[in-house]
Amino acid sequence: MTTLSTLTEVIADNLVIILALIVVLLIIYFLARTAVKIKSLGLQTKIANINLENKKIDALSEKQKLENLKEAAALLTDSEREKIENIKIDKGVLARRTIALMSEIEERVARLERGTENAQLGKTMGEVMKNEKKLFRK
Repeated sequence: MTTLSTLTEVIADNLVIILALIVVLLIIYFLARTAVKIKSLGLQTKIANINLENKKIDALSEKQKLENLKEAAALLTDSEREKIENIKIDKGVLARRTIALMSEIEERVARLERGTENAQLGKTMGEVMKNEKKLFRK
């Protein structure tokens, strides 16, 4: 037990130093954590700036493509422009037909579901009436 009491005396004598060391360690920890957060924010800002620059470059590239298309369109002959316009019109007609067919199919499927549901309910109603007759002898 003398070792334990000696250890307690050493801790008691150096309690202020131990507490000061703990406080210093906590301060160092929080300073390091804050430094890491600041560094992380700086990196996030750099990444955001790089992404913004990439978007600007993409926008400029798209703008250049459009300019090139405008120049190419200006060089087309009247017959070439007419062919392209006819293709666009045909594409619009096909799109409208597709939408009409999709709508018709949706309505037919909905009608079929309602019809099936109605038939099942009718069958159930018949069974209920048959069971009522058996039960109540009417």
